[in-house]
Order: sequence, then structure tokens, then C-alpha cells
Amino acid sequence: MSDTSPNLNFPYLAAGQAQKHVTVNETIQRLDALVQLAVVSATTSAQPASPADGSVYILPAGKTGADWGAMGDAALAYYRDGAWEEIAPREGWLAYVKDDERLLHYAGAAWSLFAADKLLTLSASDVVLGRSAPGGGAAEEIAFTAQARQLCDDASFQEMCATLGTWRVLAQSSVAVSHTGTTTETTLATVTIPAGAMGPNGRVRITTFWTYTNSANTKTLRVRFGGASGASYLAHNITATATLRHQTEICNVNAANSQVGSLNTSFGASTDAVLNSTVDTTSAVDIVFRCQLANAGEIVTLRSYLVELLFAA
Repeated sequence: MSDTSPNLNFPYLAAGQAQKHVTVNETIQRLDALVQLAVVSATTSAQPASPADGSVYILPAGKTGADWGAMGDAALAYYRDGAWEEIAPREGWLAYVKDDERLLHYAGAAWSLFAADKLLTLSASDVVLGRSAPGGGAAEEIAFTAQARQLCDDASFQEMCATLGTWRVLAQSSVAVSHTGTTTETTLATVTIPAGAMGPNGRVRITTFWTYTNSANTKTLRVRFGGASGASYLAHNITATATLRHQTEICNVNAANSQVGSLNTSFGASTDAVLNSTVDTTSAVDIVFRCQLANAGEIVTLRSYLVELLFAA
């Protein structure tokens, strides 16, 4: 049998050994150093002149001193009874470092912090909510409603909107864009609906505010769904007025490629026909704001627009 223990290298008592208390006390002293191991520092390189009895240091590369200089890098330097003892760490040992409040582990060659991906291991079905704040680090318990738990499980923002049953603003602008100088239909702004963002029963709500030359000449204001040649859910031919505010909703009807909406009329009764389109919203779709002048010397201005989106499966 070996004279020392396999893990902590403690000396065994020998049969008939004299002064057994010396061996026992040596073991107790090592236990006092290693159990709940807390070291003074892992970065101090100069051997302290007056260490406290029982102090333990992790020795860094480049250490100096009459005793430390002869010890190994990453060894434990244990000061007791006026002398330094070198203790070789074993793989898997943990040490709390007092001066910088870190927990280190010995991996067989060096002391290291735990890798971030080793601190928490999750199964495939685990769901975790994290909290981050400046200067934070402590965990806190947060109570969840059933709906909040569902939001954590939702895989996309569209699914979150469906859970909440709410609209979201897809795009908005209050920067005026004007057109003049040609009678060709011209694009003033474009907003893209991401692929699949509406869902088979979702809808998009479009609000616009226009100003234009007040004359008998026709000014045509358009909101097209599906690009520059798409379905016109606004196609007003304006003459002797100066402003227009318009709102329309384009709704998918139980299919991602079948829409219905009103033409030109925002609210109230109208003789305008219901407008249908067959734009495939599983792909990205452009909403295009356009205008056309009968008199190239006049002007149309898109003062603002708001595009809101509701996802519905």
C-alpha cells in the first residue's frame, strides 16, 4: 500500500509509528488549507514578506521570492508555522480568489474561469428567461402569467403579435416627399412587408396624408399593393381640393394569396366596389405610394404615412 492517500497526498500512519500526532496534525493542517479552498490571490507574483498564518496563494507564472521562486507555476503556496509549503493541485479542484472575487477551477495545467457555456446546461425542453442590467449579475425570480409564458415560447415576432392580439407599426414617416415636372406616374415611397408577416388571416392598415395643387386639373393619388404595378387600394382622381387623408385595410382572407379591401373610401357608406387582389404574401410584398399629374407644372406631396401590421394565422 502507498504511504500517502491517492487524491490529497496525505501521509498514512505507519504500524508502530512513534509520534503519530505529528503525522495526524500535518494532515489536519493540509485539510485546513484545502477544504473550502479560499486563496488570497491568484495574481500576486512577489512572495509576501509577512503573510498571515494559514494564507494560501495560487502561484502565477513569473513569481519571485526565496521560497516561491522554486515552486511550480499554478501550485498552491501554503504558509503555516513560519514556513511555506508547496501543494500540487489536482484536476477538478475549485478555489475562491478573495482579492478579485472569482471562482477558479484547475483543469490539470492551469487555473481558469468556467467557460460561459459550462455554467448552465439545458435540456431540449428547457425554457429560460434571462435578465440583463448595467452592473447586474444577480438572478431574480420573476412571476409569469400564462400569456407571458406563451410569449417566451413564441418563435417569432409574428407569433408574439398573434399571442397578444395586437397591431405593430411596420413603417412610418413624416418627412414630406413631393413630385412635379412630369405626367408619368411616379413612386414617392415604398414599404416592404416581410415574407409571411401577415399570415393567412392577417391584415395591413395604411394611413396617408396628402397635399396638392388646388386646381381643376386631375391629380391621381395611388397606394399599390404588390409593387409599382400592383393592385390600387387608393386610386383617387383629385381636382379642386387641397388635402386628402386616407386610410384602408387590406385583409388576407383565409389564404396568404387572397386579399380584400375598400377602394378609395376610408369610412362610411360608399358606392365604390370592394377590391380583391391575389398577391402572394408568403413572399415579401411592396406597398408603393405613387402619384400622377395631368399638368406637369403642378405638385403633389405625400406629407406622411403609417403602415400597421396584424399577423393572424
